[in-house]
Amino acid sequence: MTDRLYLNDSYLQTARATVIACQQHEDNYAVELDRSVFYPTGGGQPCDRGTIGGNDVIDVIEQDERVLHIVSSPFKPGDIVECHIDWARRFDHMQQHSGEHILSFAAKELFGAINVGFHMSAEYCTLDLAEPLTREQIEAIEAKANALVCANLPVCLRYVEADELASLTLRKQAEGLEGTVRIVYMPQGDSCTCCGTHVASTGEIGLIAIMGTEPYKGGLRLSFVCGSRAIPYLQKTRGILQDAARAYSCKEDDVPQAVQSLRRELADIKREHKVLQTKLVRAITKELAQEARQVKGKRLIARLVDLPPSQLRPLAAALCETAGTLTLLLARAEEGVQYVLCCSEGLGLDMGELAQSVNPALLARGGGRGCLAQGRANQVSGLEGSIEQLAGYLEKRLEVLR
Repeated sequence: MTDRLYLNDSYLQTARATVIACQQHEDNYAVELDRSVFYPTGGGQPCDRGTIGGNDVIDVIEQDERVLHIVSSPFKPGDIVECHIDWARRFDHMQQHSGEHILSFAAKELFGAINVGFHMSAEYCTLDLAEPLTREQIEAIEAKANALVCANLPVCLRYVEADELASLTLRKQAEGLEGTVRIVYMPQGDSCTCCGTHVASTGEIGLIAIMGTEPYKGGLRLSFVCGSRAIPYLQKTRGILQDAARAYSCKEDDVPQAVQSLRRELADIKREHKVLQTKLVRAITKELAQEARQVKGKRLIARLVDLPPSQLRPLAAALCETAGTLTLLLARAEEGVQYVLCCSEGLGLDMGELAQSVNPALLARGGGRGCLAQGRANQVSGLEGSIEQLAGYLEKRLEVLR
């Protein structure tokens, strides 16, 4: 069994070890050592990276209580190897994990919110709490956590037997623990079972910044960064706020009010636009109805209209409220044109079948059934001529209807 050196000294960066075993692992090799400074992925914390005997460590996994180091080149049992961890990555993980303990402690102490999940990614961490919390409560948790950082409390380790856990006051303990159990604790602060790497004192965590929250399984998922991750996050956030202030020509504190004012203005414009759009559609409907081709008691309307494509269907539907109407309406889109084929109920034509003739004429793709079909064409050259040809075809189709 590997002697896990990181459990007693998170600051140990190098070690000399002996290869116990080496086996094929997919396209790489899994190396087991007699002692290791490499933390394997687990408990929400990613593994350490670094080198073993000059070979990059791709992954570190735990398998049946064995620590396996994944490398690209094999070793022989008995080989003596020098191990070096990526210290920047290790210390970053120490800051994030210790910061999570403090946030979890603050959430439980202040509001009884229990940590039910933790995950550390390359950019930020997430903490899942069993209860929903208000914005004010989240801010109180963040403030208390940072106060504990400023207090520079020692982060200590102790080992107890599993049967002693019931007599201890712990914020959280893993289930199914047996034998000797590792506890990470801070005097007058957090205390819980944990196998992760941690800083020696809370001051080393640095600033704890909560990035945001979202509802999660009836509770709350909280995103945060600590220490070396917090500064870039705050710089980015400050830059966004400064850019917004310049865009709105206001002070940074006034950005929320400026945004709300703009949203109200936009809502007013949208309402006004909707009214004007309705009036325009009515006017175009009247114009198209007057210009409709009369075909044996029925009418045909085939036109390119100066409207957004989104208005084609309501315009066609309005025109087809009059019995005996067949419409082919087109509108220019950002790329190409869109068309809508529509007819009155009971006309006796299937728009899906007609679309199969419209598509090749417009070099379009589309379809439908019953009284409605629609499609899109990327090519717009010669559009007026194509519409006139299609109008002639549709007119013939109306002529043979009874």
